[in-house]
Amino acid sequence: MKVFIVDRSPAYRLGVELALKSAGVMARSAHAETLIDVLPDLRRHGSYLVIIDSRQLSEDLQELKVLESVGRVKTLVLTDTKDLVQMRRVLFSGASGAIAKTAPMEELVDAIVAVMSGACWRYDDVAEVPLTNQATRLGYALCRLSNRESRVLELVRSGLRNKEIACEMSLTEHTIKTHISNILRKLGIENRTQLVVALRDIKAPHDPFEHRLSA
Repeated sequence: MKVFIVDRSPAYRLGVELALKSAGVMARSAHAETLIDVLPDLRRHGSYLVIIDSRQLSEDLQELKVLESVGRVKTLVLTDTKDLVQMRRVLFSGASGAIAKTAPMEELVDAIVAVMSGACWRYDDVAEVPLTNQATRLGYALCRLSNRESRVLELVRSGLRNKEIACEMSLTEHTIKTHISNILRKLGIENRTQLVVALRDIKAPHDPFEHRLSA
């Protein structure tokens, strides 16, 4: 089964992929910013799991009906919070599962495995698997970054200095330093040098950080 991770945040997409790999989930994965980007692939022969940010869906959730009509496609929807009403709505609209982005990474992996096996993952299906792998912990932390912190991290990885990042994002250098301090704290990394090394070590073949998002 091929897994499509549809989310505008490259950090979150990378975090999900790291979690899958560290959990030993055998699946080919691909990244996309929007559902439109993956629809042509979904219409080809094969089985697919689409992990999609709820912000990619319209108010009437018509996109879930489109995915359901394609056939051989299972959908796991990621919500910003544990909004039970929204989670029920996506399940009733054809999704195979719904889970909050604030859920622990090990719970997300369990949800993905369950949906891939044909089960339905509900908001009250809570896993109790400890974080034991460094890649899993880093993937978990990457998913906790805000959109702006993810953007700063992307630019750090591309080799820009604080002043250049500030210019790129139209922010003050002091604000960039604050963002980097928050990133280091969330990732459990002591300094910028270690951060660059960590990002280099987790580089994947289809590295989402290679694509620089517009500010």
